This record gives sequence, C-alpha cells and structure tokens, in this order.
Amino acid sequence: MKITCSVKIFNEAISIAERNTSKNQSLPILQSIFIKADEKENILSIRATNLENALEIFIPAKIDQGGSIAVSGKILNSFLSHINDETITLQNKQNNLFIKTSQIETTLRGYEQEDFPLFPSIESLFSFSISPNELFTHLRRVLIAMSSSDIKPELSSISWYIFKNTLKLASTDSFRLCESSLVSKSLNTSSVILFLLPGSAAREILRLIEHVSHESIISLSGDKEIKIFGNKNQIIFQNKTIRFISRLTEGIFPEYEQIIPKKFVTEVIIKQSSLLNQLKLASVFIGRLNEIQLLINPSKKNITLKAANSDIGEHESSLEASIQGEQVKAKFNWRYLIDGVQQIDSEYIVLGMNGEQSPLLIKGKGDTSYFYLAMPMRGI
Repeated sequence: MKITCSVKIFNEAISIAERNTSKNQSLPILQSIFIKADEKENILSIRATNLENALEIFIPAKIDQGGSIAVSGKILNSFLSHINDETITLQNKQNNLFIKTSQIETTLRGYEQEDFPLFPSIESLFSFSISPNELFTHLRRVLIAMSSSDIKPELSSISWYIFKNTLKLASTDSFRLCESSLVSKSLNTSSVILFLLPGSAAREILRLIEHVSHESIISLSGDKEIKIFGNKNQIIFQNKTIRFISRLTEGIFPEYEQIIPKKFVTEVIIKQSSLLNQLKLASVFIGRLNEIQLLINPSKKNITLKAANSDIGEHESSLEASIQGEQVKAKFNWRYLIDGVQQIDSEYIVLGMNGEQSPLLIKGKGDTSYFYLAMPMRGI
C-alpha cells in the first residue's frame, strides 16, 4: 500500500474513527483502525469497530499501490494532531505503517490484519431514507428520556416505529417518556418497521450528523438524505462518505400509548421562555432530591415554583398563565421538567395534568409532533 492524501481530511477521519474503537484487553485488535486503499476505485477507506458499533469512512486519496494495514487508533490520532503539513504519504512496510511528510518520517507498528473483525454484509429486510436535519432534530428530542442504566436494555434504547410515511421515535426510563414523530414522503414503506436502536449508537449518529467543520467532507449531513436499511439484528446508516453499523437491541419496548392522557382536568398555556428561565433560577435552590414544587392556581391565573435547600435557602416565583380546570400541587424532579421544556420549539407550552398523582404532559401549543411525560415525585 502506498497513498498520498490531505493531512486535514485524513486526520479528521482518524479522529472520528478512533471514537468507535474499544479498549478491550482480551481483544487488543479492537483498539486499532483498519486502513484500506482501493487502487481501482481510488478511494481510501478507514474502519473501526467496538463489536457493538462499526464505522467506515471513505475519503479521496492518490493511490499508487493498493493494500491495507491496521494500526493503533489512539496513537495515530494523537500523532496526526501535531502535523502541520498539507499532504501525507502512507506506506505499508512489513506490516508497519510508514508515514512521511515534507518534514518527518515515522513508522508505527501494525497489528495482524487477519485479526481485525470482518465488517458485516447484511441482508436488508427493510429500507428507507430521511434528511439529516430531520433525523437530528427528532433523535435529539427523545435521547433525553432514555435510561442511563443497561439493566433493562430496551429502556436504554430508542424505539423506532415506521408505518406508511410516518416515523415515531420514543424513549423512557420509567420515570418519564417522550415521543417525537415525523411525516415524510421519503419514509413511504409498504410494511410496518419496528426496532430498538441502542443509546450509544443514537449518540454517535447525532455526532456524525452534527460534525461539520470548515471544509469538512466527512459527515452524515453531507448528503440530502441518509439511507437506512437493516434486518432484525443490525442496522446501517449511510451516505457517500460514512457507513455506520449498529447492532439492534433485543427486547420489547413498553406499550406506552395507553398511559398517554387524552383529556386533562387541569390545562395550562404558558410562555416557553418564561417557564424555562424560572426553572433555571429555581435550580440554584434545589435540594438533594432535585425536587421542585409546582402549584397550578386557576383562580390566580398563575403557576408558582418553589424550591428549598437547607444549606442555601428557599426560593419562590410566580408566572402568569392561561389556566383551565382545577388547582394542582405536585413535586417533580427539576431536571426532568427542564429537559422537557427545553425540547419545545413553540413560543407557548401546554401543560396538562389529571390530579396530583398523575403525570405531567408537556407539549408545544399547536404542535402534535412531540410530547413529554414526567411522573411526579411521591412520598416526599
């Protein structure tokens, strides 16, 4: 293998790939990045995997001789970050990577290429496309309610439900639940598609979409659409420069539709920015349980927020609101409330409750694409 390519682009690709390596002591090959030069296609591919996720990046290069090599992702990434040259030459010499620029000559020890895991070639049972911006918006919205524990893998995953031209993404940690839905012609499918995407894969997809540096060509947002296809075990997100593969979570996502209230005893319309600011202000006085008291008072047409901390002090603030229904007083986890409010893009928020022990529903006024449900704190 002998190639010449841009230092900037190669460094960028290695930096992204290195995130998907693994510090597995029993399988040291997972710490490596697999570099392959295709002389016919004149394309350089860079691969990395941690056995849960796999990533392949395609970048342009001048290929004098095809071939491949596997080297430490951490060492190569660290090394490249200190190179100031515009171009770099890479060559495989006796299973070591020889690196040359106008100023340096370096050799990195290579791994046994045969030990690097084979990339899956899956038989696709379903496929659809989605725009990067739409995927980023809706995936980001539901990531907040996903469980951080792996005890129940289905709760540390994102539920995908596609039917006809509608996509519904949902997540829950059993204390809160949210759903974000999208209607798009590119989603037009003849059958129902249902799968669970692990949270680690969802976070990496967001990073791959969001990654747009100056003059960057490596991003899942580089094309108008991201192609998604998979089967019951694996899924692939792909465009011209990136192919990201993830295992799917085994399990069944909770059937949450029946717990979503259709009507409310108390309904509030309040300005999003005002509520968000007051929640942030109250957070200074949050106690060890992160609790905040919410009092919805229809007679006074306001909402009162109360927070107290024995080591700091007490805080109370009131917000004007349009309220219909009964008075309600309940305590919530402050973080759960602010997470939900922050996801609303509408100027006004609708809050709905059916008593002090019922969940609080948060959604944008006139927006049916997203809702967030938070359970009240009980017994405190």
